[in-house]
Amino acid sequence: MLNYLQKNKNLIFYIILSISVICFLYLNFINWQSGKISNGEVGVKYWLDTERYIGGADKIINGNDLTGRDYHYTGYMMILALIQILNLPSESIVFIQIALALFAAYLLFDIGKLLTKSKIAGLFAVALFLCNPYIVKWHLYILTESLYTSFVIISFWSFAKVLTTKTLKYYLISFAILIITMSIRPNGWILLPVYIIVVIISLKISFKHKIISGISVFGIFVLLLSTVPIFNKNIQLTSPVDNLQKGVTVWGHDELNLEMPQEPEIDKSNWTSGYEYIVKHPWPSMKLAMVRSGYTLIHIRPFHSPEYKMRVLFWIIPAYILAFIGIWYYRKNQICLVGLLMIIGHLLVIALSYAEHDSRFDIYVLPVFYLLAGIGLASIKNFLNLKCKKIK
Repeated sequence: MLNYLQKNKNLIFYIILSISVICFLYLNFINWQSGKISNGEVGVKYWLDTERYIGGADKIINGNDLTGRDYHYTGYMMILALIQILNLPSESIVFIQIALALFAAYLLFDIGKLLTKSKIAGLFAVALFLCNPYIVKWHLYILTESLYTSFVIISFWSFAKVLTTKTLKYYLISFAILIITMSIRPNGWILLPVYIIVVIISLKISFKHKIISGISVFGIFVLLLSTVPIFNKNIQLTSPVDNLQKGVTVWGHDELNLEMPQEPEIDKSNWTSGYEYIVKHPWPSMKLAMVRSGYTLIHIRPFHSPEYKMRVLFWIIPAYILAFIGIWYYRKNQICLVGLLMIIGHLLVIALSYAEHDSRFDIYVLPVFYLLAGIGLASIKNFLNLKCKKIK
């Protein structure tokens, strides 16, 4: 059996890849036809911030100024505006999102090859990314989730190319992709310090200077968020200090709030006051951050049915276990560490704000987890191969 698998590796590879793509297209088809894996509505899906994005696109077309938090989603709004200017049907955004998801899947596979020099890691990640209904369902929504998730993968690929080629071409490509990613969702700003750290790692300087530079980048980034008016104002819109004292874990679910120490005198009008609160109450703050991150990573809530919980956990728990194995075996690999840094960065945003009702904040980095799971699977395979050779 093992000999047969060895001889037909390419055939098996294309069979698994074909099944993954067909599954992806089928899931999108049934979601379009019936909304079975999302909101039960046919065709393009509208929800939550859809009106904001469509309204923002109208403002761009009419030459009006964007207001409030609109600036954070300018990239997505510009795509919607372009679709209207070209008189394309509204369904066009869905086809763009599906096409970009497939392109991102290809790049996910390429990162796997860059990391492990084999096809297993990338193929495993692609299969999980394309076939996970909890990710696929967002491709039919006029929301930033699908596009942003694809661009997180594309950004990861560009970071990997910077680290492996160290050429000006990929420094510039990576920076351009970063700008686009940051324009789609505010979460994308966490990739700015990651990009700078990637550049620092790629430079021929001592390990000591790389560590000092990396810490400095993080400190400067926090300082910019605290002092630059546009950043400060938009972070304040999420009421972080108020949510901290209320113990908000999942947005819109007060029953899941944690009991937190109160500081009536603290300035709630400036989010940087949260630093003062955290210093005064480090353990409750740390517990809150961990619970928020946990709710995001696990994807289940107390009010979910047992059947739903089982289905969701099937898609994430095995992947997390394999990802841990992959991180351990490739802990000295720069690309692996950058992927881990991207996950930590996105979780930091959750830890400082709140988890979402539907765990959609986690799908942004779930493909990165899947890639790390893929390298975990590849590590296990290599370990077993070595054991078999020793036995022989």
